Amino acid sequence: MKILMFLSGLSLAQLSYSLSLPPTFQKCDKKKSDFNECLSRAIQNAIVNLDKPLEEYGLPSFEPFLLPSIPPSLGRKIDFEHTFKNCKIFGRTKISSTKANMDFHDMTLTIAITNPEIQYVLDYEARGKMFLLPVDTSGPATLLSYNVTYTITFTFEEYIKDGKTHLHVIHNNLVMQPQDVIFNFENVFQDKELNDGFNRAMSRKWKQILSDIGPLYLANYGQAYAAIFNNLLSKVPLEELFDGV
Repeated sequence: MKILMFLSGLSLAQLSYSLSLPPTFQKCDKKKSDFNECLSRAIQNAIVNLDKPLEEYGLPSFEPFLLPSIPPSLGRKIDFEHTFKNCKIFGRTKISSTKANMDFHDMTLTIAITNPEIQYVLDYEARGKMFLLPVDTSGPATLLSYNVTYTITFTFEEYIKDGKTHLHVIHNNLVMQPQDVIFNFENVFQDKELNDGFNRAMSRKWKQILSDIGPLYLANYGQAYAAIFNNLLSKVPLEELFDGV
């Protein structure tokens, strides 16, 4: 018991330490006119360098980015219940463009990142009806999205810890805009021809599918990013994040 109490106290002590930005991260000056341009480059560079975890800052590897589970939801126009889990997202560190805007008055940060290709590898479970046929199955699935832009807005509040100002994400909103999406769900139907036809139909109607159920899963996705961002923000005070504050 004494050992457990000691380890718990040690963990709390470590959490109270303030850190500077990781050495691979770029620091931008709030007072300079090109602050948002600098911030855009800094964020892109930071994500590119997260092909391995930074455990001291509570930052996992983004290659792949892991979502252990996504809560089940019922699509409004797809008559079956479906659950995604063990989701691995590849391609987040391969970035073609980044645009960031920090509004210190409204305490919001908006980031738009475009990736040439994102691959989602996951396990699924599905029950219900499809093409009037009963469906009760599970298996692996792969989704490919091309030239996809993720735009996420974080809203912050300030708090004081150990005499220093920190930011904390209290709200986020994530929007996904791909150029194309290709679905491949295995084992939905035992008949290969029917299963292939199902995937082709899903891929043709990706815009409708994304509109119907995308926001439900993007909310979970955004929460995962907010939790990771808060790990960094809890350790790095505001004056270490930016110059000129």
